[in-house]
Amino acid sequence: MDIVEYQKVKNFDYIQYCDYLQKKYGIGLCDYMTKSWNKNQKISRTKDGLVAHHKYEDHAIMLSHKEFAVLHPIEWQKAENIVYCDYLEHLFLHILICEGVLSGQIEKTNEIVGIGGIINFIVPELNDLYSGWETRETWRKNCHNRVKNDKEVYLLLLKRFKNSCHTYPAYSETCLFSCFNEMFGLWSKKQNKELFDEIKSL
Repeated sequence: MDIVEYQKVKNFDYIQYCDYLQKKYGIGLCDYMTKSWNKNQKISRTKDGLVAHHKYEDHAIMLSHKEFAVLHPIEWQKAENIVYCDYLEHLFLHILICEGVLSGQIEKTNEIVGIGGIINFIVPELNDLYSGWETRETWRKNCHNRVKNDKEVYLLLLKRFKNSCHTYPAYSETCLFSCFNEMFGLWSKKQNKELFDEIKSL
């Protein structure tokens, strides 16, 4: 997602944006999980730089993981409930979930939806990417290449998240200062410091 497209979609709600992305990329190539709750490998579009997002992540967390998915209807895994997106679009989807819960558009459940994807997965990896880390994994490189020139959009999304979601459960002032690869010894928070300073000033 570049800056021009963000300006076009910035006022969408979560469902509108899911529909927009499905029109842009199409629905799932197949159901995400089989009837035995195993991931269907044919679902992947990382060769196109896209990841798969479950539309029902506004209802429940971690629907791509078997141990969580089995607790919910198998229909949530259907192809028509899969949304393809690049990393920045994925971040925006999760921000819209958090905003939807805070505004009352999305009904609260026992699960804290939306924010885990942001602070535990998407932001740590994008922090490393925009600080200069280069992956050796082909699929991940495809996904990175799709968004690597759109740091401006990343910072706009983080500013929006800080402004609109600072009262959300699990949010903290330091939740965006993360590093995906530090646990693997491949990168460090020190190498992200310049970006952290930019995030702090948003």
